Amino acid sequence: MRYFRDAEDKFNYRNRKYYNDKKSSEAFQYYFPHKDNKGRFLPEKFKINYIGKFPVINDTLKANNRGDWKGNIAFNGKNIRASEQTAWYPILYDIENDVAINKVTYDIKINCIDCESIYLNGSSPIKGKFANFKSDKPISMMLFAGLFNFAKNKNTYFINTELNSEQENVLGNWTDKIVSFYENKLKIPYGNPVTYLYSKPISKTNSWMFVTYPTIAIISQEKYNVQSYFIPKTNVLKDNSNIEYFAHELGHYYFGTILVPNSELGWVFLEGVTEYLALQTVKEVLGEDTYQKKIDTYLKKTKDYIPKSLATIKNSEIDETYKYYYVPLLITSLEKEIGKEKVWNWLRTVLKSEKLIKTDYEFFKSSLIKSGIKESEFKNFEEKYILSEKAKENVNKTVKLKHRKRLRTTARTAVWQYCGIRLNLKLASYLKISY
Repeated sequence: MRYFRDAEDKFNYRNRKYYNDKKSSEAFQYYFPHKDNKGRFLPEKFKINYIGKFPVINDTLKANNRGDWKGNIAFNGKNIRASEQTAWYPILYDIENDVAINKVTYDIKINCIDCESIYLNGSSPIKGKFANFKSDKPISMMLFAGLFNFAKNKNTYFINTELNSEQENVLGNWTDKIVSFYENKLKIPYGNPVTYLYSKPISKTNSWMFVTYPTIAIISQEKYNVQSYFIPKTNVLKDNSNIEYFAHELGHYYFGTILVPNSELGWVFLEGVTEYLALQTVKEVLGEDTYQKKIDTYLKKTKDYIPKSLATIKNSEIDETYKYYYVPLLITSLEKEIGKEKVWNWLRTVLKSEKLIKTDYEFFKSSLIKSGIKESEFKNFEEKYILSEKAKENVNKTVKLKHRKRLRTTARTAVWQYCGIRLNLKLASYLKISY
């Protein structure tokens, strides 16, 4: 930062700069101290002046072992990408409530002399080197600018995806199915239509998706681009694996946009609960077999994993395995104990919570009880699946028991179907009927 200045442009505010990677590993933090240096204050209006130069690095693999990630200001030679996580614009942080306020209204001018197109989250993309974007609705700002084309199909934008119109329809129809399921179960209407955006990463290996609502960004090498989801020269999807990813990303509208998790269980609610939503969506739109395969994946990924108790774990200790594989199993155990509809009611209760609520273990407990779960039910669940030394073992046993019952039912159905076929064939033979 060059300076913070008053709104009338008469003087500069004293400020303190520090760095706390637990709050943001991508940005410095600043505050305005009172004259006596006791406490902090925030003016109602102030100006910020920043002068900097983005480093153009030829080999990013040597620059950072992480490669590419959502919080990286990424320039791949054709496009620049900067999400809200990069803090490319000033973001207020509510210390008392542990909330980063990255959703803002904006009136912003972007000048890019080397660009063919410019896109800012919350506005329509434009062709040109200059744009004045405006939004009266608070939204997280993600910038994408450079050399790319875009198309609009119905109400959905496809940015740099290079899909044909029929492929856009296929992807749009799957999106509608997933969104409809969420709306039906969570009783909260989905917001604006999503925008699909594709970009190459600045590393050789990274491939992932992220959401800055309403944009779903697909970041991958060209061989894994959006066109690769389809059988070559057709409008048919190769498989349903990418639909599973979209189910997760679309779920972030609820856990990530409506509710912005924070505190010690921030990752649990942001990614773990969203993955559980995706698991239920997979069962609804892709079927029981695909659902069971995902359960098997969770069990395999956590086979030798030793998770910390949900009651004592800190947000910084929640790793990929915990949030993406263990939490969905834990909530599936809760589902087994109290019933699926009660779990949906709990999720609805969580989403209706106060915006500045801390999503810690006390919130996990109180929100379950507020949703209608008896304290005795929660206590039994807590003792068996959270506080017990055999918590993970109990989680796996419960999920596997449910899993085995399903497999036995499936096998029994198959036997009856087989017997029915044999019976029909014998009957046909007896009656001299040919098939």
